[in-house]
Amino acid sequence: MGYCKGVSKALEMAEAAIEQAHNENRRVYSLGKVIHNNEICNYLSNAGMQVIGEAQGHEPGLVVLRAHGIPDAVRSSFIDAGYELVDATCPVVRFNLANIATYAKTHSIVIVGHSGHPETAAMQGVQIDGEICPTTLITSLDEVIPPSEPSSVAVFVQTTFDQGLWNMIKEKIQGWTALGSEVLFVNEICPSSINRRNAALELAGQCDAVLVIGGRESANTRALCKLILENGTKAWHIENETEITEDMRNCDILGITAGASTPPTAIQRVIDALQQE
Repeated sequence: MGYCKGVSKALEMAEAAIEQAHNENRRVYSLGKVIHNNEICNYLSNAGMQVIGEAQGHEPGLVVLRAHGIPDAVRSSFIDAGYELVDATCPVVRFNLANIATYAKTHSIVIVGHSGHPETAAMQGVQIDGEICPTTLITSLDEVIPPSEPSSVAVFVQTTFDQGLWNMIKEKIQGWTALGSEVLFVNEICPSSINRRNAALELAGQCDAVLVIGGRESANTRALCKLILENGTKAWHIENETEITEDMRNCDILGITAGASTPPTAIQRVIDALQQE
C-alpha cells in the first residue's frame, strides 16, 4: 500500500524543481495536481509550487508535468511559451503514450478508461506530425460496439482502470475477432495496481472491515474500496484520520490499506488515531 514507484519519482522531481526554481529565482508550477492527494499538493503549494491549467497568463518558469501524462498539444504550448519542462510522467504511462503513436500508423486505436481522467486525456491527445491520432474511448461495457467493418484494432487501457470491468470489456472486445477484425491488446492494468488489489482482497478475507486511505480524486484508491465492497467485506474510503468514526473503531478486526498516491505519514496518522483509547 502507499506510494508506487511512479508517484515516488514524480514527487522527487517536483521537490527538485522547487529547489532549482528557488536557487535560480524563477517561478515553479505544476500542470494540474502532480498526484491525486490534497495533503501532498498542499505541501508542494506551501513550498512555492503553483498549480496551473495552461501556459497562458503566467510568467514562464519551470513546470512539472504530472504523473498521469499530458496531451501533446498541451506540452507544445508550454514549450512554445518558454517554460522549462520537468516531465514527471510515470514511465509506464510514457511507454503507453509512445506506443499509441506507433500503432496509430497501422491500427485503429481504442482506449479503455475513465472519461475526464488525466491519463485518459493524455492518451486521447497523442499526436503524429502535429495531428491528433484518432481514438475511440470506451468507459463502460455498454460502449463496446464492434467496428462497422473488419479492421485492425490496437486497444489501450488506463493503468489504474477497474480490473474487473477491464476483464469484461476485454472479453467483449475479443469477440470482434469473430467478425473478422484483428484485435491487439497492447497494455494491461499497471502491475503495481494489480498487486495492490490482490493484497487488498487477501486483507479483506482476514478482516471484518477495511479502511482504504487516499484522496477522493484518486482512481486507484476508489477502485480498491469498490473491489473490497464487491468482495462482500465492509469498507470505508477516507482521506485522513479526521474521518474516523465509531463504527470503524468498533470492528473486531479492522484492515488498513491505501492508494498509490497516499503518503506514509497519512497512513501512520490513521493508525495512531485508531490506537488511541
